[in-house]
Amino acid sequence: MSQYNVMVLGSGGREHTMVWSLAKDNNVDKIYCCPGNGGTGELAENINLDLKDFGKISEFVTENKIDFTIVGPEVPLADGIVDYFEQKKLLIFGPSKYAAKLESSKIFARYFMMKNQIPQPAFSVCDDRQSALKSREKISLPLVVKADGLAAGKGVIICNTEADYSDALDIMFSQRSFGDAGDRITIEECLIGEELSVFAICDGDHYKILNSAQDHKRIFDEDKGPNTGGMGAYSPTPLSTSELLEKVEKRIIQPTLQGMKEIGTPFKGFLYAGIMIVNGDPYVIEFNVRMGDPETQVVLPLLKSSFSELIYAAITGEIDKTDIKVSHKTAVTVVLAAKGYPGNYPKGMKINNIDRHIDGLIFHAGTTGNSDAGFITSGGRVLNVVGFGDNLNDAIKNTYDIASDIHFDNMYYRKDIGKRGLKY
Repeated sequence: MSQYNVMVLGSGGREHTMVWSLAKDNNVDKIYCCPGNGGTGELAENINLDLKDFGKISEFVTENKIDFTIVGPEVPLADGIVDYFEQKKLLIFGPSKYAAKLESSKIFARYFMMKNQIPQPAFSVCDDRQSALKSREKISLPLVVKADGLAAGKGVIICNTEADYSDALDIMFSQRSFGDAGDRITIEECLIGEELSVFAICDGDHYKILNSAQDHKRIFDEDKGPNTGGMGAYSPTPLSTSELLEKVEKRIIQPTLQGMKEIGTPFKGFLYAGIMIVNGDPYVIEFNVRMGDPETQVVLPLLKSSFSELIYAAITGEIDKTDIKVSHKTAVTVVLAAKGYPGNYPKGMKINNIDRHIDGLIFHAGTTGNSDAGFITSGGRVLNVVGFGDNLNDAIKNTYDIASDIHFDNMYYRKDIGKRGLKY
């Protein structure tokens, strides 16, 4: 059995969860995390390198005999880190820069889906306010305005009224709240249904489906307020029936892999399909080309297969030879955030009672420090509390028991994560 040295790129809760999964994997020897956070530093060696400096990162990988690298966040993928590593003959898991356009350009993704007959909402592409006002005639309210480029999960505005629509155009074009990402936008039909996150590990030809999850994007209870990077999630969901997942595979995952092959850019990496279920049928709200955050925090802890072996098999084109084994438990995660997020928020608060919970998991998202000196908040999303149960109700209770015991000044979290799943 191989003993891998592995590098994880990123600094959030998703990356801490990946590091944790590797740390309990008998096939893994040494773990590095670049740049990492307070939590990853407890399990891996944090490497303080800039994620934009591909040269320095690749040199470190070579010098330290790292067998393969896993990319956590979307920005390095969009910037072409996989292409760079492959030129250096270094093993890395993620899509090429061109394949990453499935996430880095909403417009590319919409046209790709149209070409490959992948179910999606009606949409229109606009370059300025004038064209956006004209497109409004084609798509009725409510509708969704999306920045074309990467916006850390926040470049999406739901418009219920004409005033909302006018404000959204101001935000994109006049205020330029999302910078260059909002230079072009899509206007999309607002599908009404239940959302589902489906994850596939892909090797360019084949794929394996991980547990699905349901994310909670809005900052406030009852899905109110602005979008965030995600305030909580649970897995598995009662929505992901075998019948529905079969539709997702046949109508979405398989045509996506086939379509990417046909344009000469086979898709290797995590394919994350954000799905809206309408009358039992799945539609793609958006593609991401990495694991979700905070969905990773509930999907990976339920994985019983070797995480490192799955990733290595995908890198080497042999994912079809692996099996996915998962726990029968249910997992719920709640994000403990700094009050003010996703806007301006304070940093530098001491975190209390973080180390006294053995019945669940705590993944760090925005922290510095260590268990000896104490952990300090350094981000908007600070911690991910994960609880487990034999059913969703128990998992929710266990998660909130932990969340209520942890404290830092100006701490905020949603109180209704997972409750939508109790309806089914």
